[in-house]
Amino acid sequence: MRISILASGSSGNAILVSAGGTHLLVDAGISARRVAAGMRDVGIDPVLLDAVVVTHEHSDHVNGLGPVARRFGVPVYATSGTHAAVARRAGSIPETMFIEAGREFRVGEFSVHPFATSHDCVEPVGFSISDGVSRVAVATDLGVVGKAVRRHISEADCVVLEFNHDERMLAEGSYPWALKKRIMSNVGHLSNAAAAEEIAGLRDAPMSILVLAHLSDENNDPELALAAAREAIARAGRRDVTVHVSPQRSPLETIDVLASARRQKETIEEGVATSCTG
Repeated sequence: MRISILASGSSGNAILVSAGGTHLLVDAGISARRVAAGMRDVGIDPVLLDAVVVTHEHSDHVNGLGPVARRFGVPVYATSGTHAAVARRAGSIPETMFIEAGREFRVGEFSVHPFATSHDCVEPVGFSISDGVSRVAVATDLGVVGKAVRRHISEADCVVLEFNHDERMLAEGSYPWALKKRIMSNVGHLSNAAAAEEIAGLRDAPMSILVLAHLSDENNDPELALAAAREAIARAGRRDVTVHVSPQRSPLETIDVLASARRQKETIEEGVATSCTG
């Protein structure tokens, strides 16, 4: 499996996940032109895009949804609440597919499991995506990390997690108080400290790749986010995790997601146990 983060942040979000002949776009918050360019940059013909899955209706996740769906003739998978919220803005969509948190579905090579998230919109979800060998969990736009989010990031080989803001920078920054309060709330965005706390708890998880996503331009600094993540990984006693920071307005290099050594060990042990018990 490979992931290509085409954009991540308040100016637009789009993540391409590929395996075998299946290419899945998580969110379409950038233009169809940028999606096409990003796919070509990683060696994939844009006409091969299979579907778009949508986390929620905020503009930085759906600005390009209608044009992407129409240009490439692909279905859009989203919760009923999200579909209703974006219907007028997105316009006609070739095929509308309704999904529910907790109910897995398939797109080509992928099993896709939506999970509930906490954000100030109608019916938001994150996604756990597996090709049967490895797994990616995408969890951004979170006020808090709930049980469902925690479970899915603890099962993933690659975790794409929001590191939105540094708490001091946000408190001392120029945003109006109402906006600061919204960002810090349980339906806002995840701080570096809060995200790091979750990573510190992944001592025995298969995670071998961590991608820091949705960093704020004004209220964060990549070096601060990276330092928080690395300190958390050290607290977890992990030396086997590679960390990437998603830029706000340019693509992140393509990442190959393989089954981690921990997952391979678990698979071997499960196979031995099965053979021993008949």
